[in-house]
Amino acid sequence: MSAAPGEMWTNLRVAGADGTPLAVDVHLPPRVDWPVPVVVTRTPYGRSAHLAEGQGWAARGFGYVVQDVRGRYDSDGQWRPYRDERADGATLADWIIDQRWCDSQLVAYGGSYSGFTAWALAVERPDAVRAVVSLGPSMGLHRTKFEPSGILRLAEHAYWWLERADGRTSRDGLVRLVHARQPDVLDHLPVCELPARMGASLPHWADLLHDGPEPGPEVLTDGELAGVRAAAFHVGGWYDLLVTETLTHWDLVGSAVTPRPPRRMLVGAWGHDLAFAPTSRVGDRDHGPASRYDFGTRCIDWLRAVLRPAPASSALPAVSPTASAPHAPTPPASQALSGAEVFVRGADQWVACAQWPPAPATDAVWYAGADETLSVEDSGPAGGRSFRYDPAEPFPSTVPGADRRPLLGRKDAVRFISDPLPAPVTLLGSGRVELSAAADGPAADWIVRVLGWQVDGALFEIAFGSAVRTAPAGTSGAFAVTLAGAVEQLPTGARLVLEITGSDHPNLARNLGTGQDRYTTAATRPYTQTVLFEPARAGIRLVLSVMGLGVAAEIERDGKADRDSTAGRDRTAGRDRTAGPAERAFGSGDDQLLAVTGAGEGSHP
Repeated sequence: MSAAPGEMWTNLRVAGADGTPLAVDVHLPPRVDWPVPVVVTRTPYGRSAHLAEGQGWAARGFGYVVQDVRGRYDSDGQWRPYRDERADGATLADWIIDQRWCDSQLVAYGGSYSGFTAWALAVERPDAVRAVVSLGPSMGLHRTKFEPSGILRLAEHAYWWLERADGRTSRDGLVRLVHARQPDVLDHLPVCELPARMGASLPHWADLLHDGPEPGPEVLTDGELAGVRAAAFHVGGWYDLLVTETLTHWDLVGSAVTPRPPRRMLVGAWGHDLAFAPTSRVGDRDHGPASRYDFGTRCIDWLRAVLRPAPASSALPAVSPTASAPHAPTPPASQALSGAEVFVRGADQWVACAQWPPAPATDAVWYAGADETLSVEDSGPAGGRSFRYDPAEPFPSTVPGADRRPLLGRKDAVRFISDPLPAPVTLLGSGRVELSAAADGPAADWIVRVLGWQVDGALFEIAFGSAVRTAPAGTSGAFAVTLAGAVEQLPTGARLVLEITGSDHPNLARNLGTGQDRYTTAATRPYTQTVLFEPARAGIRLVLSVMGLGVAAEIERDGKADRDSTAGRDRTAGRDRTAGPAERAFGSGDDQLLAVTGAGEGSHP
């Protein structure tokens, strides 16, 4: 690649699908290197935040085009979240392909909302999009703002809309200001009045309350995603609300194509910032320097391998992974076109494998007993355990990674605790809880958590699920709660805890106990929830996917070796991110950036 400076054109106007002018920036390598593959990002959060990123792509032989979506920042029109993105993205792709600097290969790149626009681009222009890099994608209001059970994710919806929606630009910092002034603002009832309570005019905030978790008119269907022919790089974080989308896409995308396109997956001990977080700490947990990952270098190497012809990379200096992530893992499988790299919490070690979950993975079963034990043996007397749920004092939410010991004193929950584990066990995060239960209200929420009680006493969430059961008061019934969570290795001596409550407020909109709409009414009524133990018919079973003993033992051995080898090193991986060349403050719903600016730096944590 030429050492001459590249070209940059900003504030261009490119027509959308209906002719509406949409704002575009273009970053290119020197003309001598044209034509080149072009990375495309379409964002509602302001394309100017991607200036340094665009220069980084150009420095590495790629073109980069970033567009403000319709109705946001410098683009004309009206923004309707998750609408118009298919047609506008297709029109932008057609414009790029017609440019003499494009070699007809596009990379759809984006995180959160921009992850949706990236997948829409791949679906609408399959011949042009050769690769997709998807970072914690938000695939629609119906998926991001609601639990699979249908319960509104209240804090997510309220705060995202407060800062992002019903406006041309984002109102960065408003959530922090409102919360500082009114720490209990999300306690307000009815929920539909929250915008007024927060002091904001949000005319479309309540639309979602009326529409519920129904797919929007431009949803990307499973069939469309299964038919995507582009290579895909899926990135997620165990502490990210959207990690289930990453895992789902790993299984789904390209599954109907023969031969299946290359696919990689990367899941780390990260929140919504993913590999770009400034620290290895999440809440009360610190996963150490091993959790850092040089994503920028890995991503570019992978793109060069899947694109044909590849950009002229031979003249580029090698990018050392130690430049930004001193202890970034380099498992052999990381250079493959397909495969998964997953960080195992607890072991604090990466595992690389061709498939995920790795074989052999099996289901392990624990049985809850009336004596509040959790055992691998199906035995114990019949009976029940009850707790009183009060919507006026709901069971509280915590931040990701929080030590949950302070909540153990609450009486509005039932808990079942295993004996100390006789050997390490590696849980894959997925599973279910089979319940037999009743409530003396017309409807009840059942919030289920699997917790790991560490040998040092700390108590952390591993998996979570929710369900809503509507039945006549006092009527018992059997149902299952699906669990989603993180891969976690529990050591010898740790305990498993199954916790069942009636709320997770304010993360989830609480059940009011009256049988009336939880979003538009304010009256509340406490009620009693009872879990039943009926060994002869149905009881309480916790079913969790467990990693095969051979793989788990290898992780434990490798993890110990890695910890021993890094114990005396200079731990610079957690240095302040502001020293890097690309600055970005992430918020809920923001794009994820590939900070590849500066020679030899790779992705900056």
